[in-house]
Amino acid sequence: MSNQTINKPATKRRTGAKVSPNTAKNTATKAKGTPSVYRKQTARIDGRRDGKPLIFGWGGHLTKMQKERIQKRAAYGFFAAIILIIIAVLIFGVIQQNIIIPNQAIVKVNGVSVSQDTYRKLLAYNAQDVWNQYNNLIKQQGQLATQLQHGDPAATAENQTLIAQIQTVEGNYAQAQLTQTTMDQLVEDQLIQQGIRRFEQQNPKLKSKLEPTDAQITAKLNAFKAAFPVGETYSQFLSKDNLTDSDVRADVALELRRQLMQTYLASLLVSPTRQVHLRRIETNTAAQAQHVLQLINEKKITWDQAAKQYSLDPNTKGTGGDMGWVPPGTGDAGIELWAYAPGRTVNQTSPVIKDASGTFDIVQILGIDPHRAVDPTTLQDSQSNALSHWLSGQRADPRNSFSTPDQGMMNASRNLPSVPNLNATLKNENPQGANPGVPGGGTGLP
Repeated sequence: MSNQTINKPATKRRTGAKVSPNTAKNTATKAKGTPSVYRKQTARIDGRRDGKPLIFGWGGHLTKMQKERIQKRAAYGFFAAIILIIIAVLIFGVIQQNIIIPNQAIVKVNGVSVSQDTYRKLLAYNAQDVWNQYNNLIKQQGQLATQLQHGDPAATAENQTLIAQIQTVEGNYAQAQLTQTTMDQLVEDQLIQQGIRRFEQQNPKLKSKLEPTDAQITAKLNAFKAAFPVGETYSQFLSKDNLTDSDVRADVALELRRQLMQTYLASLLVSPTRQVHLRRIETNTAAQAQHVLQLINEKKITWDQAAKQYSLDPNTKGTGGDMGWVPPGTGDAGIELWAYAPGRTVNQTSPVIKDASGTFDIVQILGIDPHRAVDPTTLQDSQSNALSHWLSGQRADPRNSFSTPDQGMMNASRNLPSVPNLNATLKNENPQGANPGVPGGGTGLP
């Protein structure tokens, strides 16, 4: 019998038990006598849940890694939001400065808004136009210097005319005058455009007489360009005042509309023409006028008595308010709007009327003559002032509404022209009619 050790029988596995490949492999390795290797695994703290909330009591169920990921995303999102807000603020600032503010209404006429940018552009054009006129007059005056030194009578007379013109233009160049003139032009242009539409509805053929053509605009624009003083150019004017050629053409068109409307309205004033014989009582307030009208209607007072007692008009109160025959375009435009309206009859009395001077009247028609001659001098004066008379009537017409112009916008630095300089010291004429030290007699900017 040998001394060999008898191997123990292998442990019998339960029937049906599955053995994994790794287990089988390890078993086989051990059977060959290879020692087993044990690997130590360390648990990751990042994967543990500490139960601490992340924000506002929420997040206790998350692992550390998940919390860090959320925090990073939140930080990135926060910085991205800040950047977006900064960009949005910058964009809004640009939009506000270049779109919102320029398009704010500086005045409204019958509900139509006129933007302060429109005002800015017309103010720049007006300032340059007056500046060009001034320098041209100074140049003409400088050209007379030699003749004036020799005592030329013709040159002396011409110089006196130039001095008067220069003084007028100097007054027009003042900032207060320019800003008010520009605002008046914008308000009146709205009235003119609305009037043109009414006239054209009555007679479509008038469009060719009341609307400036491209050729007319171009011709006037070329004259404006040619009038720039030596050393100044149209392109510099556009660049420094942030204008385009289209902007200036629009301003030129506005000026031409005024001229065309003046020509048309003057053509309507003829002799002989329909005239009305009027009398009126002028008062300070609508309430006073209404009180006088009531007294007359109730026969508690006569026209003569009312005129003497209540009327403000020194020329008519002593004659019962008699204004005489009033040709179109010669009287108060507010009164004429009522007196010359269709359907008026003799002895008809008006309601309370606000006249062009701002006072309040009651008016009665004493006579109507369809073909009455107009004195030539009176006719010529009315034709010369046809547009201003018509505009004063439109301003007095209660059917028209006007907002108060924004004075802050009118004088805001953003709306004042860069060139020409409204604060320039204008060099007035000297006794000899020349301005020493200024080439060509021009002034130049200080």
